[in-house]
Amino acid sequence: MFAIAASIILYLSGVFSGLYANKLVKESTRQDIILFKEETQQDLDVLQNYIDFLDTNLKSMQLEQTFSETLTPEERCAFSVISLDELFKQLRYYWDRLPFRIEEYEKYNELSEEYTQLKQEYAHVSIRTWILARNQFEKCDANIVHGLYFYSADCEECIEQGEQLDEFNKKIREAGMEVIMFPIDFYLQESVVANLKAYYGITETPAIIVNDKVFQGRLFKAEELLPKEVSEG
Repeated sequence: MFAIAASIILYLSGVFSGLYANKLVKESTRQDIILFKEETQQDLDVLQNYIDFLDTNLKSMQLEQTFSETLTPEERCAFSVISLDELFKQLRYYWDRLPFRIEEYEKYNELSEEYTQLKQEYAHVSIRTWILARNQFEKCDANIVHGLYFYSADCEECIEQGEQLDEFNKKIREAGMEVIMFPIDFYLQESVVANLKAYYGITETPAIIVNDKVFQGRLFKAEELLPKEVSEG
């Protein structure tokens, strides 16, 4: 009788243990599904926010372009100065949130989704600002040095190149000129970045465009990048 009772107890214990384990598995699975839904919704929200940003940015560019076409050359130059000032106000938002030297940060840190989105937005505003600055330089005889700096996390010389660009910026300003230079991730999956690389023949990093002149494939000292009117001045 004792053996039979013990067997029954052991059997029931196994049954209840199995039922309890099954309940735990179901609860864990339910929690995983809830978490997955939340993470998926967060990803969708991030993507939608980025799409909204690009849409607003594009519409703004189209409106400005339409208005600019109605102006005389002199008026167009005056309007582009106003547009540049407004873009610099937008850029301050990203300057306050992104690391001072992006190429160094990305080499030694794991990048979050929030950081990546912020950087993509920053790249769009930066390129738009650079296009306006380039237009000022070409058509309005502005006292500007404009450029883009293509870096990559796998580039051994990009951190030092960034330091040389700091020195370059300092020398330009000491010469009484304004410098507009933005870092762009070489691997950024954006059509505008791909088109710029193709147009300027950018194939490796570090790569710097200064007043449409391309420097790439090695480390360049600040003095090598200076425009002729600055270096000879």
